[in-house]
Amino acid sequence: MSVTRVEPARPAVPASEAEREQMEAAFQAAMDQLYPDAGVSHTVRDLARPLFEVGWIAGVRTGHTGPALADVPLPPHMFGVALASLSDSLAEEPGPRVGQLVSYHGSKEAYHGRYWVTRIDRELNAQGRESVLYRLSTYTRGHLRDALHWVHAGSITALPQHFQR
Repeated sequence: MSVTRVEPARPAVPASEAEREQMEAAFQAAMDQLYPDAGVSHTVRDLARPLFEVGWIAGVRTGHTGPALADVPLPPHMFGVALASLSDSLAEEPGPRVGQLVSYHGSKEAYHGRYWVTRIDRELNAQGRESVLYRLSTYTRGHLRDALHWVHAGSITALPQHFQR
């Protein structure tokens, strides 16, 4: 059995600066169309951006972004539906995520306060049940510094903020 190799008619060309600028503007416009309480996290946006970029640049190169470039917006629910499946797949995992701000209210009262989740460890206990433990850090002078290790999920409450430099 022989393998047939399909060669493209033209060589592949990376995205130009103009294509990337158009994509970035279109992506931001799409995000702006979402309702403020749509609940699209930074993680979902970061995962959606490369998919949007591929679709946008492919559309630009094939000439199918005319209406978008002509400032004719798509209905906001289209973006919500497109991002919902991505968001739902991430939502299967309960609890705070890495890079999320949490409030610590555990047994070490001197450490009560707000911290960034910088690591999540999952272990099986003797009964075969999964145990989720968090590492919490502070952000000072431009660096994340470990503050608490092996924190149980019951000792923290997730807050809506996500880490951004």
